[in-house]
Amino acid sequence: MTRILVVEDENFLAMELTWIVEDAGYSVVGPERSVAETSKMLAWNKVDLALLDINIDGEMVFPVSMMLDTLGVPFVFITSNSALVPAEYRHRPLMTKPFRPQALLALIQRVLVERAAALCSAPEPSASGDRPG
Repeated sequence: MTRILVVEDENFLAMELTWIVEDAGYSVVGPERSVAETSKMLAWNKVDLALLDINIDGEMVFPVSMMLDTLGVPFVFITSNSALVPAEYRHRPLMTKPFRPQALLALIQRVLVERAAALCSAPEPSASGDRPG
């Protein structure tokens, strides 16, 4: 089952995101409410996608997005203030609050399909263990 990490500090929105994701048939990891807790969780759990509130109780989520990049996990920023997205992340998927659940689910599906396509097109290591270079 696809595991989706929810990082959101507002209780009502964290629960709403959880319900939307679970009702769509995905498994929810979290919700996590801080960068530190999310980092600890990622050290021990595999996720397939993350939904990231940009401002988590006054702390920016970008250390988490860097960790997800390192792990090869796609993510969607969720924010009411898109001006908070730094230039290096402006090409990343973004959902503006307030959002329609159908729009969020469509974006989740698109990102997961793109990830699957990228994984399928990745070169396989050779039988000798050498990577193409």
